[in-house]
Amino acid sequence: MRLSSPHVHTQFCDGCSTAEEMVLSALSHGFSSIGFSSHAKQHFDHAYAMDDIREADYIHEIQRLKTAYQSRIRIWLGTELDLFCYSEPSQYDYTIGSLHLLPAADDLFPVDGNKEKILKLKDTVFHGDGLAMADEYFRLYGSYIYAQRPQIAGHVDLIRKNNSAGDLFDENDSHYRKSALQALEMVRRSGAILEVNTGAMARYGAVSPYPARFLLEAWRNMEGEVILSSDCHYAPDIMAGYGQAVQLLMETGFTSARILGTGDSLFDTTLLEKL
Repeated sequence: MRLSSPHVHTQFCDGCSTAEEMVLSALSHGFSSIGFSSHAKQHFDHAYAMDDIREADYIHEIQRLKTAYQSRIRIWLGTELDLFCYSEPSQYDYTIGSLHLLPAADDLFPVDGNKEKILKLKDTVFHGDGLAMADEYFRLYGSYIYAQRPQIAGHVDLIRKNNSAGDLFDENDSHYRKSALQALEMVRRSGAILEVNTGAMARYGAVSPYPARFLLEAWRNMEGEVILSSDCHYAPDIMAGYGQAVQLLMETGFTSARILGTGDSLFDTTLLEKL
């Protein structure tokens, strides 16, 4: 059995647990590797992302843990880069590319944040047209991933986090699906591995991971690679939702997934039936 997660947040950004607590939780669940991915530096909202001081401390702490636990688990130093971040990617073993914020009306709106703000964005900027809002999200996401070319493309359809009631947009609408599939094609062209992210299942009660089934089916037809992640913010949730995610992947035709390596290679491959 090969267990891992490349997407883990700690108290260096918006996580609830220390990096060492995450390592100990990973060991208790039989992980062979773990990757840390603190939110990269940005010029605003420092409670959510690192600043210059916390980034330096973060890098130092993960390097310390790499050495301290090298005989028990392989630890990787990553970062989650958003469109509006400015950290230098070369400092890290890998990057996860994501889009959390939509720029509009001289402001930035977190698509995974307060739902009232997303409804305000929909009504005031997109004149009540949620499909237009989703279209803009997918357009920005796809172009950013293609330009940045991260190793991992993070939660491609994060825009649907607040849409469980379907009051932002219709996820079955052909326009929505076309926009999402166009973003997915840009991910494919970037060469990134697509993240299957269970984070919202543990933290917000979502019933399935990102991305939606139709995107996974399309990604399988594109012969793209996937990597399972918990987007963990609280150490006990290090592999929350993995069972459902593996089942979904197998139902959509996947037989294997990429996984953070245990040696010098960043990625290995594992059979889903072994998870």
